[in-house]
Amino acid sequence: MARDQAKRLETQRVRQREYRARLKAERRPSNEDLARALLDVTLTQHLKLGRYEDLFRIMDLVAKRLQDVGFSRKATRAVWFDLQDRYDRGWSLLRQRISLAELHTLRREDGDD
Repeated sequence: MARDQAKRLETQRVRQREYRARLKAERRPSNEDLARALLDVTLTQHLKLGRYEDLFRIMDLVAKRLQDVGFSRKATRAVWFDLQDRYDRGWSLLRQRISLAELHTLRREDGDD
């Protein structure tokens, strides 16, 4: 029984590695990558434009949504303000996935330059 479970877990690990490798080769963002980019754009643009009231409204909607699935509204607001403070200091949720040289090459191939 334990051997069957170990075999299933190893098969799952292999499938997951192959899946991640395929996504990387396709340069396809995950749902998490997309969510990070969306939040990054939202925070960056709203802070740049001084749209703090809009950010409060968005934060309240997010806190309500997370509360609906079991998170603390108060804790969500604390995390939000911490993240907003980091963004004010120039931090970002997005991280470079490939070297800048590779990025420039890929952009030329895609016709994005």
